[in-house]
Amino acid sequence: MFDEMDLYGFEDFEDSQKLSLINEAYLDLVTREPWPFMERAQAFTVPSGTSQLTSDGVFGLVNATNTHTLSYSTGQVQNNVVSEYRVGSVLSFTDLTNNIVLVPERGDVIEKNYKTLNATYNPTRYYFIGDELFVFPEFPGDTSVRLYYTQTPVGTTVAEDTGVFLVPARHHSLIVYGALIKAFLVNDDPQAALFQNMYESRYQQMRNDVWMRQYDRPDTVHVVTDSYDWTY
Repeated sequence: MFDEMDLYGFEDFEDSQKLSLINEAYLDLVTREPWPFMERAQAFTVPSGTSQLTSDGVFGLVNATNTHTLSYSTGQVQNNVVSEYRVGSVLSFTDLTNNIVLVPERGDVIEKNYKTLNATYNPTRYYFIGDELFVFPEFPGDTSVRLYYTQTPVGTTVAEDTGVFLVPARHHSLIVYGALIKAFLVNDDPQAALFQNMYESRYQQMRNDVWMRQYDRPDTVHVVTDSYDWTY
């Protein structure tokens, strides 16, 4: 990506400056829409007594007898963490052991209406406080769950390490275009407007490629309403 920026006349920029512009362009791109490439599904075991699933927006898994087990039973990362996953938004949260689909709830509603209960049943609600994911009540026993969520994107710290970018490699040129726009703006170069148009055109190509994954039948529109909206 540095070489591509050099081709457009920015060889005088420091590598640290280029890296900053590339990271900004990447984060601008992935936060525009809930892209399919940001989705992830992970099954793991939650230890008994756990109510907080993330720490600093991340849940860590350890490998125990060839299964993944949550390592945040106290909200702290253990030394034997195998993998860490960043949770942006939850798409689905399922208790596989008890066949329960957890329902999303606002954190303040949990505080006002549920925390006063001495609940001993399996969790039925999940909620966020800041970036942290919780369930109510806590898991009464070791429980297998499946979390389907969008990942929180992070930038790269090494120019050559584009593997952290969630954007498919075939669309990395769009990140470069975004970085070039910012670089031209730094120099007050009118070519920024030209590259902005190129960026938007390339962006639409990426949308068409990423969002449409099947053509064998029409998409189904599911209408979901809240029970409070029902009339009797």
